[in-house]
Amino acid sequence: MGSLNKHGSSAVSTQHVGRYALLKHAARWLNMLVDRGRWSDGLLQSAQTWEAQYAAGRWDFLAELSELARFSVLAGYICHLKPGGTVLDTGCGQGVLLRRLPRSCYSRYVGIDLSGSAISVAQEQANEHSTFVAADCEEYSPAEHFDVIVFNEVLCCLRDPLRTVERYARSLNPGGLLLVSLCTAARGSTTILRRLKRAYATVDEVRVVHSGRKVSWVCTALRPEARSGRV
Repeated sequence: MGSLNKHGSSAVSTQHVGRYALLKHAARWLNMLVDRGRWSDGLLQSAQTWEAQYAAGRWDFLAELSELARFSVLAGYICHLKPGGTVLDTGCGQGVLLRRLPRSCYSRYVGIDLSGSAISVAQEQANEHSTFVAADCEEYSPAEHFDVIVFNEVLCCLRDPLRTVERYARSLNPGGLLLVSLCTAARGSTTILRRLKRAYATVDEVRVVHSGRKVSWVCTALRPEARSGRV
């Protein structure tokens, strides 16, 4: 009888439930603001829009000198941390990362992108060790495991980036790595990266700045295993 025991445990339990509900509501509200910002940035858009933009050449600049640094960091991570490994490049676009990746640094490369036009361009530099597939990375299920999975400027374009990363992480070989590049100007990028670094161990991180364009990127190597400083 009565709602409280002598220690007031029912009251404590009610407080915990209330705090949990408040935190859950705050997280939902924050995610809504982040998504709204990504919509305003034009990063959350339909497959048809991405296809039209690639077909019109809007993203051709990604192969230019101003983008070289971040692609080189990602390629360097692959060569140094997982030389000769297998690589899955989600949202690969026109295959720029493969162009920057020395052939000796990977045994197999798979690139996926939802734009058929981008994949057509990417296939022009494909070789016997690389494959390009037109697919939505939020729906694509890898049929094999990889040593490295790359999310190069793609997470801010996804409706549920954190869950997508979690799903792909299950397709890593033991000791495998997640490589992430995020433009700091993209709304939501800071939140996405902070939450990723809570969930995965940071192996290395580099901030790349292009002074001419006044833009910067954070390139991060993450590992699902227990946190430590070594691969």
